[in-house]
Amino acid sequence: MSGVLQSTEHGLIQNFYGTQSAKRSQVPFMNHIHEGLAVMLCTGASLQAMRAFCLHPLVQSDADLKSQYAQITRALETVPDGAFVLGLAMEYRSVANEYVSHRPMPPEGIRLSPLAEVNAMLVGDKVQNRKDFELYHAETHERRDRLAEYFQQWCQALQIEPLYPQFKAMLQGAEWTGS
Repeated sequence: MSGVLQSTEHGLIQNFYGTQSAKRSQVPFMNHIHEGLAVMLCTGASLQAMRAFCLHPLVQSDADLKSQYAQITRALETVPDGAFVLGLAMEYRSVANEYVSHRPMPPEGIRLSPLAEVNAMLVGDKVQNRKDFELYHAETHERRDRLAEYFQQWCQALQIEPLYPQFKAMLQGAEWTGS
C-alpha cells in the first residue's frame, strides 16, 4: 500500500481532510480512506483504483467538485496516468451518487460501473462505511433501519455480502494510520 500512500492523490486528500473528524464518532476522516484502501488491497484492486479512491471525497458532492476540480487537475498534470485516475473518480461519483440512502431503490436495482476499478472503489467505500455505521450508529441513528438495509443492498449488488463479516473483522479495532 506504500505506493498509494506516496501518491499525489493521497497527498490531495490528506490536505483536504487535514485533522477533521466525523461529528458523531470523532473518527478522523482519513480513517475512511485508509480502511477503504485496506479492503481494496485485500481484494486485489489496482493501484490506479486505490489512487482514485483517495480522490473520491474531493469530487463526490457538487460543491466539492466545483471547489476542488481545478486544483486536482493541476496536481495531476504531471502524473502520467493522472487523467485516467481522475476519470475513475468521476465515474465513481456518477455510480455512487445514483443510489444514496435517502432515496428509494431504483426499480432496476443498483447500477454498477462497467469499470472494474470503480466497482473495487465501491467495495472499499461501502465496506468501510457499513463497518463504521454498525460500530458507531446502528443502535442510535434515527434512520438506522434504512441505513442497515442500504448497506446490505450495496454489498449484495457488489456480490460481497458473504465476505462482509471477514472484511469487518479485519478492520474492527484496527487503527489505520497509513503506515
